[in-house]
This record gives sequence, C-alpha cells and structure tokens, in this order.
Amino acid sequence: MAPCASTLATMTAGADGAVRRWAIALIGAFAAGVAMSFGQTYAPEWLAPLCNSAAPVVAVAGLTAFAARRWWSSALIAALAGPTLIAGYYLTSQLRGFAASMSWVVLWATAGVLFGAVMGLAVWVLLHASRLMVRAVAAALWPGIALGEAAHGLLRNGESTPAGYWWAQAVVAVVVLTAVTWKHAWSVLGCVLATVSAALIAAVIFAVYGAV
Repeated sequence: MAPCASTLATMTAGADGAVRRWAIALIGAFAAGVAMSFGQTYAPEWLAPLCNSAAPVVAVAGLTAFAARRWWSSALIAALAGPTLIAGYYLTSQLRGFAASMSWVVLWATAGVLFGAVMGLAVWVLLHASRLMVRAVAAALWPGIALGEAAHGLLRNGESTPAGYWWAQAVVAVVVLTAVTWKHAWSVLGCVLATVSAALIAAVIFAVYGAV
C-alpha cells in the first residue's frame, strides 16, 4: 500500500502544481489585457500601437505555454490565453466607458484561440522537437506575425500611427528570429528555412490584415 500511496501523493502534487501554473499564466494573460486597455489611453503616442496590435497578444499566449508540459497542453493553454487577454482588454474598456463592437470582440477572440494554439505548439516544438527543420519553422512563427503586422502598419496605417513603432517592431522581430534560430535551429539549412518561413508568414499576415 505504501508505494501506491506515495504514487498517489506524487500525482496529486503534480496536478496541484499544474493548476497553479495554469492559473498564474491565465491570470497574467488577463492582466495583460487590462494593461493594454489602459495603455491605449495613457501610453505615449510612439508606444500606443503596442496596446492595439496582435503581436503582443500572440507573444503573451506563447509565454503561457511554458506553464504546460506536453504538446497538447501547450497548445491548449495558449489557445485559452489569447481570448483571456482579449476578455481582459474589452471588459476593462467596457467598464471604462468605451463601447466595443461585438463583431470585433468575436473576431479578436477567435483569432486569439487560433493563433494562440499555434503559438503554444510552436513553443513546445522549440523546446522538445528533435527535427531541426520543424524547429526552424517554429522559430519563424512569432517573428513572421510581427513582421507582417509591421508591414501593414507602415504601408496601410502610416498616416494614423507612428511609423517609428512599426520599424521598432520589425527590428524586434528580426532580433527574435535570429536569437531563437541560433538557440534552437542553428545551421545553414535552419537559418534559410527560418528566414523563408518568416517571410511567408509575414506575407500571409499582411494579406489577412488587408482583407479584414
């Protein structure tokens, strides 16, 4: 009986630890949404797009994936984190007296689920996958999203948003792409594949923004 009791205690402790990690991660995502709502009002003009763009949301979703241990749980928690952040943003904005279109809430929440899940899976792949080519593609995901959004901001919203912010986001995307590729997929093939993947993802994001 003693070994069984010990095993049960270990499983219970592991479950409790997982619940705490997930709770902290999702509360953090909600808090990030609250901060983005206030930031959209009080952030300086040069930083304002940070509080109303997709790249930070996907980044937060990716960070929550570190609270998971398996590929499916990494995808799941990040898929939950995206809409949790969006909920924090829109609920705070509503309480502050800013009305929101339900269609935009649904659109961003749905995007949060989809992109969050993919980002969570990419984090798991970077940490655990054995194939270099798969890690190289995963390394390109967030930089590609950030680059595509930066291109949209520069080419389509240049008159209404500060260009300096979008250039800064593009630079950060390149730095992240270089650093993550160097750490997880460093080789000639890995560099080429990560760069091409980031460019393709950026093109898709740019096209999607143009269609919305």
